[in-house]
Amino acid sequence: MDDAVNHAAVLRAVATASQRLPAAVSCTLWLVARPSGALPGGSGALSLADASTWGTARTLANENPRLRVRRLALERSPDPVADARRLVGELLAPGADDEVLLAADGRFVPRVLPGRHIVPQPPDTADRAYRLRLTDPGSAYRLSWIRSSVPEPGHGQVLIEVRAVALNYADVMAATGMMPVGATLDSAGESALGMDCAGVIAAVGADVEGFAPGDRVVALASGAFASHVAVDAGAVAAMPPGMSFTGAATLPIVFGTVTHALGTLARLGPGESVLIHAGAGGVGLAALRYARSCGAEVLATAGSPAKRDLLRSLGVEHVLDSRSLDFADQVMRLTRGRGVDVVLNSLAGEAATRSMELLRPYGRFVELGKRDIHANRRMLLRPFRANLSYFAVDIHAMALQRDSAARLTGRLNEQLRTGQCRPLPYLAHSAHQVDEAFRSLHRSQHIGKIVVSLEEQPAVVPAPTPFVPDPRATYLITGGLSGLGATTARWLARRGARHLTLVSRRGPAAPEADKLVDELRQEGAEAVVHAADATHEDAVAEVLTDIDRRGRRLGGVIHAAMVLDDAPLTALDDDRFRAVLAPKAQAGLLLDRLTRGRDLDIFVVYSSLSALVGHLGQSAYVGGNLLLEALVRERRRDGLPALAVAWPALTDTGYVARNDLVATMERLGMGTLTSDQAMITLDHLLAHGCDVAVLVDDFGFHGPVRDFPTMVTPRMAALVSGDAKADGPHGTELRDILAEPDTAKAARLAETLLTGLVAEVLQTTPDRINRNSPLDHMGLDSLMGTELTAAIRRRLRCDLPLLEVVNSRSIADLAQRVVRRVKPDTR
Repeated sequence: MDDAVNHAAVLRAVATASQRLPAAVSCTLWLVARPSGALPGGSGALSLADASTWGTARTLANENPRLRVRRLALERSPDPVADARRLVGELLAPGADDEVLLAADGRFVPRVLPGRHIVPQPPDTADRAYRLRLTDPGSAYRLSWIRSSVPEPGHGQVLIEVRAVALNYADVMAATGMMPVGATLDSAGESALGMDCAGVIAAVGADVEGFAPGDRVVALASGAFASHVAVDAGAVAAMPPGMSFTGAATLPIVFGTVTHALGTLARLGPGESVLIHAGAGGVGLAALRYARSCGAEVLATAGSPAKRDLLRSLGVEHVLDSRSLDFADQVMRLTRGRGVDVVLNSLAGEAATRSMELLRPYGRFVELGKRDIHANRRMLLRPFRANLSYFAVDIHAMALQRDSAARLTGRLNEQLRTGQCRPLPYLAHSAHQVDEAFRSLHRSQHIGKIVVSLEEQPAVVPAPTPFVPDPRATYLITGGLSGLGATTARWLARRGARHLTLVSRRGPAAPEADKLVDELRQEGAEAVVHAADATHEDAVAEVLTDIDRRGRRLGGVIHAAMVLDDAPLTALDDDRFRAVLAPKAQAGLLLDRLTRGRDLDIFVVYSSLSALVGHLGQSAYVGGNLLLEALVRERRRDGLPALAVAWPALTDTGYVARNDLVATMERLGMGTLTSDQAMITLDHLLAHGCDVAVLVDDFGFHGPVRDFPTMVTPRMAALVSGDAKADGPHGTELRDILAEPDTAKAARLAETLLTGLVAEVLQTTPDRINRNSPLDHMGLDSLMGTELTAAIRRRLRCDLPLLEVVNSRSIADLAQRVVRRVKPDTR
């Protein structure tokens, strides 16, 4: 710990000195360290303190862009002369990599790659029952058909042998990590994929009338991607003769969505106008049919020329491009400035806002999309002065409620019986092609619906054995009373743990302690709460002694404690740095040392995605997390259980959620996760015996974080795909400033541009920004300061240290600093 703090002090001194250099001068700092476990590889002893320094240097590289920081780990050999030659060769002829390991057996450079997974066991097709399992939500998600048991139909239920399942965007969003869950969680805590299906009734439960084995049916059924599903009879409708299973599967969700959205909620009537977004999709085509049956005028959008051509061929007169915001102006022109009566929306962000502005007085906005809702994004209220109505539709949630599912299916049953409901256009895939089906829907290149046929049984792999806590053992959680630590305690209790020891500084005096203990008791778990500082050896030893006195084996350790104090490295002193580092690093080292002689099932430490990036303002936090990851690698070398999970920000618990910073993290491009997803992921990682796992939402970074110096390296290239150019209409901003010969005028231009950036970060309008006020007086916190720094770098190609940005006396002062950097000849 002391070594890590001292190393940070040296880096702080270098960073402070570098800020005194002229604006046009840049230099390179080489950090030569011992192998520490910060990177995998190497065979010798590890210096864990150097892992912390390695992490601190990652943050330093981002906070001081003019100081190019290169990190080199040298594993000593018996020949010091050869080592010196290797080191000098690297210093004199560096490559593009900013991190290098010179190990005894060669030169290694790290690459962070998506999709490193456990290879499944050979397929087994002997089992009759199977279901689709989702693991690793994100763009590196995996789908596999695994063995399952045939469920027994309960009271009022029928058992359906599934022949076809329709794929919905909610399933793809669950798979790619864009949504908390697809439809719901099953009994194993996994995403239950699939909601509408068609098949044959195999059995009926008690008090079921109107259905019998052998009946061909269509149904709303959670977890429909399975060979067999048990579902309430009220959510089942009879298929008409001659209709195929694949065709019938296109109907339940789509039909229920449209009738509820346009009928029950929007009350679309004759002579009214409706704007249907994504008109060539399943819901869009069904909405087109419904609107015509009502006598309404239809305007529709689609995202490709082929889809727009299809809509025109179906008789839609006004077809617009949903990939451009120009659709809004076109709608107003087509309606002669009146707008529309109803918007059926599936777009997000600015497109949704522009769509709402198209409504006439007394208009109805029906939201089908989920991204803005789950991201808890702000919505403009001024348009509602015109007596507008806003409806949010989650048909999947409705389908899980017995009464609403019965209403939806009852309407479908009547329409099927009278022949008024016909299958939508669809693209069918076999169960073997389920991965291709998900990719097709994700790319949105299809017309209508995508359906997976289960007529041919897929290859089935054995399900991995989940981690099951020992009910006789005690599981110790540091930071266990709040945030992810408390979430982990609940998860352990649900998984069968019956004895938990929760440690925090305040212990029973913490405001959340009593409620959490009661919740755990209701799950059948006894929780003992300790007020202890996990950075003090005597305090940790006393907690372990208490577990022994109670006659319990220590079954596992989950280290979730953390402290944040965000500030640039140059603004920290040793005490502030140590206060953040110790709860991570020193506590982790103590837990490791004091439990090494015990028979643990698990030893889990919580790291952060910020450690991979080197997040601005978090040098001590990054250093502490990277030390924990190194500790896990050391334990695994020694044959001990260990897992480090580098979490992104959580949307519903912890520091980011408590401080309403979810939207800021998403705009920054760091990705987010829900606590449900986190525990599903933890279950999977423990089942597969992983060591260090880094979780990137939708596996890839976006937004300002992509322009951090540590990200523009070969190490991160696989995660920072695409072009990192300035976005939107701002690509000319730097050129405009450089082209202005009058320095004062250039500063005024920069001031105007910076006002717009500050307004974006604060989620307000430029006219409400006081240009003469210090930035910290405007409510700009550390994360927002990071976002603004990255925006200045991205939009203006100007590398200003974070501390220089947040300490600016005013926007005018900040503008002067920008001009001095982008016009270095300015005096």
